[in-house]
Amino acid sequence: METHLLFLIVIFAGLALGIYGVVIQRGANLIRTDARTAVMSLIWGAVQLGASLAGYQAGSWILRFEMGRERSIFWIHILAGVIFAGIGIRMLLKAFQKKTYLEHRMENLDIRGDIILALRLCIHAFFSGIACALLRFSLPAVLICAFVITAFSVVGGYISGQIWGAEPSGKAYAIGGGLLCLVSVALQIV
Repeated sequence: METHLLFLIVIFAGLALGIYGVVIQRGANLIRTDARTAVMSLIWGAVQLGASLAGYQAGSWILRFEMGRERSIFWIHILAGVIFAGIGIRMLLKAFQKKTYLEHRMENLDIRGDIILALRLCIHAFFSGIACALLRFSLPAVLICAFVITAFSVVGGYISGQIWGAEPSGKAYAIGGGLLCLVSVALQIV
């Protein structure tokens, strides 16, 4: 059980670093943070929670077609590893992509724009939810990790963006992608 929790924390920390990388760019454009920042953090967490739940349900549906126990465990670990590697590689590519930063200062948080951004980025949580269901991780633990880790990373992203600007976003993508690639490898060893 401790191994599952450790995997979940690392998986959702990796995903949250990708979100942190996006949100830090948004925070760099904010003039000040206020209560809207906290509300938006809860919305990001709820979107990740919903996407993880939908993915978990899809993964549970896939498990119904399980063949033999021994053979399926091997293929399930392979499939989950491919999912995490795919997300991690996509994040690594984004980390090293040339970036253009727009200097459009915002007095307040653009909640509508950030909700659309959260919905666009929830695909990673959906696929991670599928992999977590395939690996038979506990649904409540998956949902708690998805919500809590995401909400804290979003708050940190807005604040860090104001303090340090948008530069650390590439590093966050790289670290998050690297973590997910490590999870992919670890799944093949365990």
